[in-house]
Amino acid sequence: MLSSTHLPECYGDLERVFPQGEGGLREVPAGCWDCNHRVDCLRAAARKKDGKEQLDEERALRSDPDGVAGFVRRWSRRKSAARREES
Repeated sequence: MLSSTHLPECYGDLERVFPQGEGGLREVPAGCWDCNHRVDCLRAAARKKDGKEQLDEERALRSDPDGVAGFVRRWSRRKSAARREES
């Protein structure tokens, strides 16, 4: 594991290292491409509880079609996520 004294301030901050772009999809900022910690940083951001929940919800909203079937799938995924959070 990396020592926290050598990590940049933005390390693991989802909104700074993987913000939503203009099209609503997340993008790695240009300044992060040259960082030696980029991959571990993105993984850390995605593993954090709030980061994981946010990414899962965004993925669920993008992946399912509209209509009743899409609504039920999204509801089911959110319900499962809420149950995991409670346990």
